[in-house]
Amino acid sequence: MDEMIDVLDEKTGEKTGEVISKNKAHSKGIWHGSIHVLIVNNDKSKSLLQKRCAEKKLYPNTWDIAVGGHISAGEDDITSAKRELEEELGLNPEELKIEKVDRITEKLVNNGVISNEYVSIFIVCADIDINSITLQVEEVSDAKWCTKEELNKFIEDKVIIPHVREYEILNEILSD
Repeated sequence: MDEMIDVLDEKTGEKTGEVISKNKAHSKGIWHGSIHVLIVNNDKSKSLLQKRCAEKKLYPNTWDIAVGGHISAGEDDITSAKRELEEELGLNPEELKIEKVDRITEKLVNNGVISNEYVSIFIVCADIDINSITLQVEEVSDAKWCTKEELNKFIEDKVIIPHVREYEILNEILSD
């Protein structure tokens, strides 16, 4: 069954009261909410990235920020961030300090998907053992720790989803 999401007002980002399927939102470019969780290790030398699986409609087989997902209908952004941390990477959100750092608008078009989103951006600082991560195989095919230099090479080579603000934040946080 397709995930149901709240429609957001394009200008204000507030809920309109309408609930639609994620597929409808992406086929018609209807504004909705999502979350991105940036994960940085404690010494700020690396950021965790995930690789989207081949079956994803939007940017398949492409590197991405650590965790991303839609805010389900009736859900708030922090609840969504915690749910996605657990679903995509198998992490226990109760063991992590999750801090909201921004809310932005983002428009992405790829493979016939029109994604118009209000994105709540969160950051987690934690030393997570890559071997302790359990990937959600329907969503994620790989995960790796990346230095600032490696992240910027991914951006330059266009092998990572173009999340401009998220990479600005990571470049401010990560040490050289």
